[in-house]
Amino acid sequence: MRAAGLTWCGAAAAAPLLAGLGLALEILPAGAAGLGALGAAAAVSVFSALSLRGRLDPVGKIADSAAEFIPPRRAGTVPADDAARLAHGFAALTERLDEAQRRADPARLEDPLTGLPNRLGAMRRGRDEISRARRTGRSLSVALIELEADAPGADPVARDRALRLSAETMVQVLRGYDVVARWEGEVFVAMMPESEIENGVEAVRRVRDAISEDPFIEVNGGRASICAGVAVLQPDDATLAEICLRAGKALAKARERGRGRVEAAPGPRTRPGRITSV
Repeated sequence: MRAAGLTWCGAAAAAPLLAGLGLALEILPAGAAGLGALGAAAAVSVFSALSLRGRLDPVGKIADSAAEFIPPRRAGTVPADDAARLAHGFAALTERLDEAQRRADPARLEDPLTGLPNRLGAMRRGRDEISRARRTGRSLSVALIELEADAPGADPVARDRALRLSAETMVQVLRGYDVVARWEGEVFVAMMPESEIENGVEAVRRVRDAISEDPFIEVNGGRASICAGVAVLQPDDATLAEICLRAGKALAKARERGRGRVEAAPGPRTRPGRITSV
């Protein structure tokens, strides 16, 4: 469009110039008056050209700004025409905004069965909890809690019901600021801020007792049970997954030792170093 605009601008500028030249030729014998008219016509031509060019320049600048939103993989397809570049850039911007909206969709962070945060939601909350623990210098316990319902021939409807009721029980038994999420399958993760590992183990045992005593939570016709592994945030932990790796090892040990076991991950019990500045 810029090239077309300049061509149109040149034609518009040339029209007054030609008209001025024709007028000058007619009145040239009049002497100085003819020369004055010719100068006036030329001045009008120059003014028209500069005015139109000034109106076209912002279009090119907007097109350049819009082109910044075009992904690098598509940069080679950007046309040189200003109007096409504008449309191309705005389409790319709309695409990026739509993608950002999809990523911000709360449904992507929620487990549809239990209504708890899913693994992605847990990872995001874990990042916040780790950051808060480091700022305050307080401990953070993390537990992997498995509903012992993975048996051959288990009724999937009864299994789902047990998972939902167990999730509700965990939320009710733990503190209001503890975070419970579904990690995978029959495994839940519980993040317990300001809790040493001994406190975390005791809290999970209360969850175990509440689930096993609830007559409505049944697995294969019998009372449900859980096993769990608990770990505490260490100074070199950067993500929730690193804490869950140790909690997972403790969970594996709990499975080996029998139903209803809650095991603490081995390792130092020290609190994370406090961060006073960022």
